[in-house]
Amino acid sequence: MNDAQFGSQVASLLDEGLARVDEDVLTRLQVARKAALSLAVAPRHARALAVAGATSAGSGGGLRDWFAGPRLWLALGMLALAISGVTLTESGGDAAADAAADLDLAILADDLPVTAYIDNGFDTWLKRPVEPQQ
Repeated sequence: MNDAQFGSQVASLLDEGLARVDEDVLTRLQVARKAALSLAVAPRHARALAVAGATSAGSGGGLRDWFAGPRLWLALGMLALAISGVTLTESGGDAAADAAADLDLAILADDLPVTAYIDNGFDTWLKRPVEPQQ
């Protein structure tokens, strides 16, 4: 059975049922149908995915529609993610510079001369066990 045959069978069954409907019920159904049609709004067109700034059928216009509803939250989330990435990158550079400055300060404040740090035997001296001082 194809679609056309199915449609004609459904239509004939509906016509048979309509023939058995009371005249009072039929009048009430017609009044309800007219009321429903008068309240019906114009059909809405489905909006397709469009390029930023382009308008689609039935839309009010471009950039304003793009930043409405969930798209606004998506844009704000992406902006927050970008800002946090830049902040973390910049603060990581500051931490490395602070660590290098602390090392430089420790070297300069130590009693050892600077040449001891570039001596080949200095690593060996650092690895020896520490003896308690008295």
